[in-house]
Amino acid sequence: MSLDPRLAVVHQRVQVDCPVQEAFDLFTTRMGEWWPLRLASYGGERAREIFLEPHVGGRFFERFVDGDELQVGSVVACEPPRRITFTWSTADWDGETEVEVTFTPQQEGTRVDLEHRGFDRLGPVGADVAAKFRGGWPGVLAAYAGRAAGS
Repeated sequence: MSLDPRLAVVHQRVQVDCPVQEAFDLFTTRMGEWWPLRLASYGGERAREIFLEPHVGGRFFERFVDGDELQVGSVVACEPPRRITFTWSTADWDGETEVEVTFTPQQEGTRVDLEHRGFDRLGPVGADVAAKFRGGWPGVLAAYAGRAAGS
């Protein structure tokens, strides 16, 4: 049986004009400086901050204006400054997806490759979730690249 093409892996790539360590730090410990909560947030108007803790077992979570937190995932692999992999799930999914981000030095900055996979684990909502992320990641990484340019 072949995999439904609507559940395919989401790939996104961006080039940033900064060294690998800085690109990694901006993506992880400084995520709150660039993540577009107005575009990509579970908390909506309640969302105040987003965090990605760059160590195995670290949390990927939002903090709301009232102090409540919503953990969306956990870091499952972290090799600073080259790679970080974290899970992503919500209560209405049957499983979790996985996001892997790699940072590769280039002559002029860093190439950042993002792979979001595992939509086949989400049950009936998998294809819709994959489509949502396929449409959302370009805007999120554009915000990241914009912040990297202004660092």
